[in-house]
Formats: sequence, C-alpha cells, structure tokens
Amino acid sequence: MTAASFIAKAENPAVYSKPQVTLRFCYEDKQLLPYYAGNSSAVPANPGATIEHLQQTMAEIGISLTLVRMPWLRCLQQLADNQVDALVAAYTPEREHYTVYPRDDDGNADPSKAINTNALCLAHRFDTELSAKIADSAAVLTIARPHGYRPLPLPEHAVLVGAHSPEQALELVVSGRVDATTVTCQLNGLAANRQEIDTLPLEILQPPVYFSVGYLMFSKQFYQQYPAIAESVWQVLPKTLNRDRYLEYLAYPQGF
Repeated sequence: MTAASFIAKAENPAVYSKPQVTLRFCYEDKQLLPYYAGNSSAVPANPGATIEHLQQTMAEIGISLTLVRMPWLRCLQQLADNQVDALVAAYTPEREHYTVYPRDDDGNADPSKAINTNALCLAHRFDTELSAKIADSAAVLTIARPHGYRPLPLPEHAVLVGAHSPEQALELVVSGRVDATTVTCQLNGLAANRQEIDTLPLEILQPPVYFSVGYLMFSKQFYQQYPAIAESVWQVLPKTLNRDRYLEYLAYPQGF
C-alpha cells in the first residue's frame, strides 16, 4: 500500500470497508400505474414511478438494484423466505413477523420515511346515486376490486366482486355490472386520478374511503446483514420523491 493510499484509508475508512451490496426488489408482474408499468416479468424502459424512485435512491446510496417481477403473493412469500430483499407494501400486523419497516420513536410504522402515500376513492357511473346506495344498508352495494388486493374498510353491506386487473374493474363499472370500484384520487399529498377516468362515464366520490402509506419493507435477513444501509435507504427515499413523475405515469394508463 502506498503512503497516499494509507493516508486516504485512515481519513476515510468507509471507502475501503463499504460492502458491495445488491438489493433484490420484488414487485408485481401486472401493471399498476403509476407505480409499476408493463404486464410481464420483463422490466420496460419506462418501468413506473416507484421503480424510477428506487433506482435514483439506490444510485445516491451507491448500491446495486436487481428487479424481480412475479405475482404479488409470491413476492410476499419470497420475502418471508429471504429469497428477495425488499418490496413495497402497506404495514399490517400480519406482515410484522417477516418484514422490517421504518419505525418512529414509539416503535410504530413511521410515515415520514414512507416511499409513497395513496388515497382511494370510489368511482361510479355518473347516472347512479352511489351516495344513496351507500347510506341504504338494505341495498346491495357491489364493488369491484382486483384479485389479491387486500380488503378495505368498506360499508358492511358491500359485496366485493373480483376482477383480473384495475382496467377490468373499471369496465365492470362502466357496463353497469357493479356499482363502483376503487381508484387513486390522491397521490403523495396531491390530487390525482387516472386520465382515462375523464374519458369514461364515471364520477369520483369524495372523500376518500381509504388512505394508504407504502413502505419499503426489507427481509429480516437483509436488515440483519445491512442495518445501516437499510436505515440510509429509508432516510433518502423521501428526499428523492418526485411527485410530478408519479402524476406523469398516471397520464399513461396503457403503459409506455
């Protein structure tokens, strides 16, 4: 070792000791704009706002990012088995035993270190009185939601109808086969809705029926190996959030 390199190591040991880390991130192989684009295991050139957000964050921290696409429930299982390192999900108690997420001083999930926030509203045909149907507990209220999505706190008399995708859920509403579906109406604190909503005979019912906070959740194994890196990622994610980019992806409902 030269004298110059010895001095550099002494002054900045992290240059020599920083591990070469690759984060294996798993996400759904179905399009879910604005977060993920494309309906396959391949990653398109314009991959979605969440993927771009992660790519920028990892570049700032200096670790590699490997993207893995598969059905959502498999992503969750792979994280539990430590076969992938991270995914984005809302906090739920049932995920506590196999995920590590940012916590505040009280030990609760910390929304200040979230990767994104999202509010859902009900979308319905313009010629239906959805508010009246919600208020009438004797009525049958049908709401379409894609298969695999977690249950929401909807009215007790609501009947959920499965759909293969958000697009099919919208089609069920437009055709009159169901009363409503859930759509994004707020994104990272900004008013938002998919552009195609404006071209359909639909209205969005305010206020939102559900507010969700998305966290980058690590596997137990990854966090145990690289706790400082995981904490750094959570610190940087809010700083690299580009709200406009999320909205731009909403304007391209058919993908790129």
